[in-house]
Parts: sequence; structure tokens; C-alpha cells
Amino acid sequence: MGPTELVIILFHPIIAIVVIGWMVKQHRWRQQGKLLKGDQRKAAVASHERDGERLYIMAWLIVVTGFIANALHRIRTENLTLPSALLPTGAGGLHAGGGIIGLFLITILWQKGRKSRDLRDAGEPWAAEKNRHGRASDVILILIAIHAFLGFLWLMQLLT
Repeated sequence: MGPTELVIILFHPIIAIVVIGWMVKQHRWRQQGKLLKGDQRKAAVASHERDGERLYIMAWLIVVTGFIANALHRIRTENLTLPSALLPTGAGGLHAGGGIIGLFLITILWQKGRKSRDLRDAGEPWAAEKNRHGRASDVILILIAIHAFLGFLWLMQLLT
């Protein structure tokens, strides 16, 4: 495997590691938010909401870069055309399918966060929606860990 193929293959996982770290930091808000009061809490809530919007966009970018990196790798190594290279096979298909499912779940998480914010801003009861948003983030982080592990196994398979 040449350096170009290595860069293409490693692009997606490197970006994903950075974003997963950011997601873990975002998830820690549940514990940290309980300790803050007044203006400090308002600023932290605004930061959490802003980061949530950015992470949602980053999740889309990670999935897109994964598909692009896989397609470029397959075009270079298997002489495939673009349409057929976009459809991962084997262990890559399992990882790619998990990425699509994860994107769907992160969309739900993002919507729950926005709904919590909208209910709070409207002065309506929002604690139940906030709890659903927090629990969804717990489940998604567990699934992200499993997904990242599957991706790591697939990466090792590609590199050997």
C-alpha cells in the first residue's frame, strides 16, 4: 500500500477520533451542568447548544468522508467505477451500515436537544424532554464505541 492509499484510508478515522473526543466532552455536560448557577450556567448552556449544532454537522461530514475515502480506496485498488465503489462490501459494509444508522440516531438526538431548547425558551415544561435527550446521548455514545471498534477491525484488515 502506497502513501496515497494510506492517507485516503486514515483520513476518516483521524477525523472521527477528534469528533468522538468532542462528543465525549459534550456528553460530560450532564454532570458539569448540575454544578453551575446563574450567568455561568447560561453561558455553558449556550455553549453546549452551539457545540451540539456543530457536532451534528460534523457527524454528517464524518459519514460522507468515510464513504468518499472508501470509494477512493476501492477505485484505486480494485479498479471500480464510482457508483459501485460507493457500496461497501464485507466488514466494510457492516461498518458503513452502522454509520448510516448512527447518523439517523444522532439526528434524533439533535432533534431532542432542539426540542428541549424550544420548550425551555417557550416557558413550557421541558425536563422530560431534556432527560430523553440525555439518555439518548448515553445510548449513542455506547453505540459509537462499538462502531469505532468495528471500524478499527476493518482498518486493520485493510492495512494487513
